[in-house]
Amino acid sequence: MSVSFLKLVAAVAAVIILPSQTYALENTYLPVEKVPYYEEMPDQPHRLGPLWGKRDVGPAGTLLKVPGGWQAPIHAHTADYQGIVIEGTWSHWVPETGEGRNIELQSGSYWTQKADQMHADACMSEKQCVILLINTEPYSTLFKSR
Repeated sequence: MSVSFLKLVAAVAAVIILPSQTYALENTYLPVEKVPYYEEMPDQPHRLGPLWGKRDVGPAGTLLKVPGGWQAPIHAHTADYQGIVIEGTWSHWVPETGEGRNIELQSGSYWTQKADQMHADACMSEKQCVILLINTEPYSTLFKSR
C-alpha cells in the first residue's frame, strides 16, 4: 500500500464526505509505517489507525487492519459510514436480511452501511485486509450481546 494511494484516498474521501462545504486539505503526510494503529477491543485482533479526524467526535477517516481469515463479531455502529477496501478481499453483510452475503469486495471496492444496523464483516483473503472507514457523524461500535 503506497503513501500516494493513501493520499489519493484521503482526498477522494474529503470530496465524498463534505460535498456541501468548502474544505481545503492541509499539507499532511503520514507514511504508512507511521499510522498509529491501536487496539479497539483487547480480545480481538483488529487494529484501528486514524488518518484524519476523531471518529468518536465527528468526521474521520480510519484504517481498519485485520489478519487474513478473521471474522468480526456481529455489530453495529452509531453512525452511517462508507468503506473502501485498500488491501485484501473483504466481505460485508447483514445477517438479518442476507444483503451483501457472498459478495467478495476486492481492493478498490466500496460499500456503505447505515447506522444501528447489525452486520458482519470478514477478511476472506489469506493475507491481511486493510479497509478505509469514513464517517461524517460521531461513530462508535456496538457489539451484539452474546
